[in-house]
Amino acid sequence: MNILIIGGLGFIGKNLTNKLLEYGHKIFIFDTKKPNNSHKNINYFIGDFENIENYKNIFNDVDIVYHLISTTTPNYNKLTIEYDIRTNLISTIKLLNICVEKGIKKIIFTSSGGSVYGEGNKKHKEKDLTKPFYPYAINKLAIENYLSCFYKFENLDYTILRIANPYGANHVSKKQGIINVFLDKIKNQENIEIWGDGSIERDYIHIDDVVNALILSIQPTEEKIFNISSGKSTSINKLINIIQSITNTKSNITYLPKREFDIQKNVLNNSLAKKYLKWEPKISLKEGIKLLYEEIK
Repeated sequence: MNILIIGGLGFIGKNLTNKLLEYGHKIFIFDTKKPNNSHKNINYFIGDFENIENYKNIFNDVDIVYHLISTTTPNYNKLTIEYDIRTNLISTIKLLNICVEKGIKKIIFTSSGGSVYGEGNKKHKEKDLTKPFYPYAINKLAIENYLSCFYKFENLDYTILRIANPYGANHVSKKQGIINVFLDKIKNQENIEIWGDGSIERDYIHIDDVVNALILSIQPTEEKIFNISSGKSTSINKLINIIQSITNTKSNITYLPKREFDIQKNVLNNSLAKKYLKWEPKISLKEGIKLLYEEIK
């Protein structure tokens, strides 16, 4: 198929692109930055997502659209709320209108399993009440609702993947993605900083498992929203112990005041993805960290 990846040069996009190429799909990538190394089987389009309506010609021969791009990160800053709405939510609505106009078969959206549910001590299920409390998560959920709207009134098929905390190869951020950040600091013999006392628990999922879920999402499904997760929670302190054991290092750790927008515990139930996508996570946390550490070295 002809597949367009919006945000294809990011962490998830790079890994997804590599796997789709293995399957022989024709890939189109739209992103805000130029690729470091171009690929002969990929058509690149560089532009501003806020002006996506100026790039309608990209969609002419496309079957499937992956919407991976985000212009903001999970935090709270009242000065960027309008920017978040304009560049993420409104730009996505423009994208959906183009998909309808061009007859796109399906759009697949990466939402945030780590933020749309809010606080909670249980394993979140897709039908649970969502309680996002900062702009990034609020906009993710708003986009989810607009996807449902366009499906009902415009017959634009979609799948939403609420991804937990992904880690793995081709990571690009130096601030997001705690496993990648910690391993990079260990490699460079830098001090590790932790916000809070290290008791915060997260659900970590290897990027290869995420990519498999994204590819399986191309198929039509009765359900539209899926948690993509390991289904297991790990505290930051335990994570550090695992990393130090695998890397055979002992890092200097600085504990900083907890941030207001940090959720104490987040773990997702992934049973719907197992049932309807025929997907399940295959790479354990220890195995995934070992693989990543070898790649980083």
